[in-house]
Amino acid sequence: MKRFLKQNFVILILLNSGNLFNYLFQLVVGRSMSPADFGGFNALNSTMVIFAAPLAIVPLVMARFTARFVLTDMGLVRALFSRAALYATGLAAIAYGIGALCLPLLQSFLHIESATPILLMLGVMAGSFVLPVPWGMLQGLQRFTGYGIAGASNALFRLLGALLFVMFLAGGINGALLSSLTGIVVAIAVNCLFLRDVFPLKASPLPKGLIKEVGTYSIGMLLSSVIVMVLGNLDLVLVRHYCDAEGAGLYATAAILGRIAFYLPSVLMSVLFTEAASAKEAGRNDLSSLWTSMGLTALLGGGFALFCLVASSFVVKLLFGASYTAAGPLLTVISSAMALLAVANILFVYFQARSEFGFVWFQVAGVGLFLGLVTVFHDTPMTVAWLLFSGISVMLVGSLAWLLVRVRSRKPEVMPHAG
Repeated sequence: MKRFLKQNFVILILLNSGNLFNYLFQLVVGRSMSPADFGGFNALNSTMVIFAAPLAIVPLVMARFTARFVLTDMGLVRALFSRAALYATGLAAIAYGIGALCLPLLQSFLHIESATPILLMLGVMAGSFVLPVPWGMLQGLQRFTGYGIAGASNALFRLLGALLFVMFLAGGINGALLSSLTGIVVAIAVNCLFLRDVFPLKASPLPKGLIKEVGTYSIGMLLSSVIVMVLGNLDLVLVRHYCDAEGAGLYATAAILGRIAFYLPSVLMSVLFTEAASAKEAGRNDLSSLWTSMGLTALLGGGFALFCLVASSFVVKLLFGASYTAAGPLLTVISSAMALLAVANILFVYFQARSEFGFVWFQVAGVGLFLGLVTVFHDTPMTVAWLLFSGISVMLVGSLAWLLVRVRSRKPEVMPHAG
């Protein structure tokens, strides 16, 4: 447990430094744009995140198989990197091409006149296909210091890009997207720097059936991760679509701040995933790591949500200016929803590491409830915020109930072993 807590501490500091840079980026961009342009940028950014949502599983898949291969042959690790990087680059090119073909549709849906922001968004998405490969390998090699630095570098250079392209050069939405692209390119380079000892190795032949094994394992993870990413970003897109530009800008402001309750503790999942996967392989059903991670997550995310409940309008005014003060009530609801999503996500990661995917049904129920109600009730941004809270609550309660069912079903296996 001491080692587990130490690893969590390292990740918490380094990756949350990246989260801090991300929010400073939003502050720079928000203060340099009008609320309408700020809402437009975040709608584009959220659209990119939704399209790239399947990539959320890549670091975990890379981590799992890297951790297996490092025990036997580093040549297999080298071969895994080469194969994964090749596939990722090819898929990035295909995704960009498909996005370019859908350019008129995207412009119409998001109400964006120029094609340039869409093309830049697609470039950021393409880079997001490649970045998870080396990053997940660092996690699998348990190089958590390098893993944390590499993660923070993306946000740091994104912030530096915003200072140059948005604040000083007044690049607007295009400058903000160019900053995001800069951060991804630098992050890929930093990841490769920490893997420099792997590249000279001679690649060993990968085991037969590996691709099939990876594909089978990834199906459940893909569905689960897509749902989390969609639920964490779709509200911005829907508000942009259903509400006026001013309301979308205020909602984007509240959403950017409210997501601190999710991202602040979510970095803990990388260590939990490795710990839970190892326990599964060893035949252990110890839940101490899960409860510890959930407790830390509730403390961090819930603490921030409580702070927003007390001083939401003050925080918005302080960080974004008086023109955004009306976003305060939205921040209270969204931060609470994101705190619940953070706790639920810890459960999701634990189940994924153990290849137990029954909880996905509760994820589907939560998203289905949210989407179904928003199509009917979308008069104001606050309505969408409360519907988001309701959908996430359904996911959390259902997943907790399923955990209790799974724990009870494991007891007959554990008791003889304990005796």
